[in-house]
Amino acid sequence: MEYMEGKIQEEVFRRKIWEETWNKVQKHNKLADEGSSKYWMAMNHFADLTLGEIKRKNCLSSNGDETNIPVYTSELRQDLPEHVDWRDQKCVTDAKNQGLCGSCWAFATVGVIESRSCIKNGKLMTLSEQQLVDCDAVDKACCGGHPIYALTYVTRNGIMKAEDYEYEQKQNACGYKEDKAIQLNFTKYYSLPDEASIASSVALEGPVTVGFAVDQDFMLYSRGIFDGDCADSANHAIIAVGYGTEKNDDDKEVPYWIIKNSWGPEWGEDGFAKVERDVDKCEISQYSASFDFLE
Repeated sequence: MEYMEGKIQEEVFRRKIWEETWNKVQKHNKLADEGSSKYWMAMNHFADLTLGEIKRKNCLSSNGDETNIPVYTSELRQDLPEHVDWRDQKCVTDAKNQGLCGSCWAFATVGVIESRSCIKNGKLMTLSEQQLVDCDAVDKACCGGHPIYALTYVTRNGIMKAEDYEYEQKQNACGYKEDKAIQLNFTKYYSLPDEASIASSVALEGPVTVGFAVDQDFMLYSRGIFDGDCADSANHAIIAVGYGTEKNDDDKEVPYWIIKNSWGPEWGEDGFAKVERDVDKCEISQYSASFDFLE
C-alpha cells in the first residue's frame, strides 16, 4: 500500500514538472518563431527532471591536476573551408546514449577516436565506452571524468570494439582483454586553448572533444543554433564534428559549431546540434582534447 502511494505521489510530482517544462517550451518556441531566439525546444526524456536533478547529471570533472596537460595551438590558417562536417565523409558514428551513467567524458573520447581513426584509415569502427568506465582508474566512471585522462589510458592500453565490450550504464569490474584491444599509435594528446585553434584542428585533422556548461535550455534543445542559457561552468563533454555559418533574418551570417552529444538520437537533431560559435558559448572552448597519430 505504501509502495503504491509513493508511486502515485512520484507520478504526480513528475507530471507537475512536465507541465511546467511544457509551458516553458511553448513560451520559448513562440519567441523563436518570432525571431527572438535562434533555436527551438522540444519535450524529451529530460522534460520531467528538476533543476537539481539536471545539475546532478554533471559528468565532466578532473582529478585537480591539470598542470601537466599539454596545450597545443593547431595550425591557424586563414584558408580554412567555410563549412566542415565530418559526417559527410562517413567518419562519425551515430549518436549514442550514456543513459543514467555520468560517462559523457568516455563517450566524447571514444567518439573522437572513432572519427580520427576513420579519417586516417578509411574505416569507421564503433568502439567501447564501457572499457573506459570500468578500467580507467584515473577517471571516475559514472561520476565524471576528463577526456584528456581517458586518452592517456587509451594510449597505454588500446581500446576494444563495442561489440566485444558492450555498454551497460554502470561501472563493473574491468573486463579488458588485451588480445581484443586495438592499439593506436598516438604521438601526443593535448588540449586546445581557444575556438580558433579548435576550428583549425577540426578542419585539418578531425573532430575534437570540448566542454559545455549545460543548463536546462540545452537539455530541451530541438533544432536551430543554440543561443540559450548556460550553467556557471563547463559540466559536460561533447564533440565538435564540424562548423559552418547560417544567415539570420537580418541576412547576417551566424557562425556555429556542429556538435555530437551522448543523449541518444531522440535528443536534438538526431543526437546532434548547432551551437553559436566564436562567442565561447557555454565555455565550449574549455576542456578541449584531441590527439595526433604517429605518421
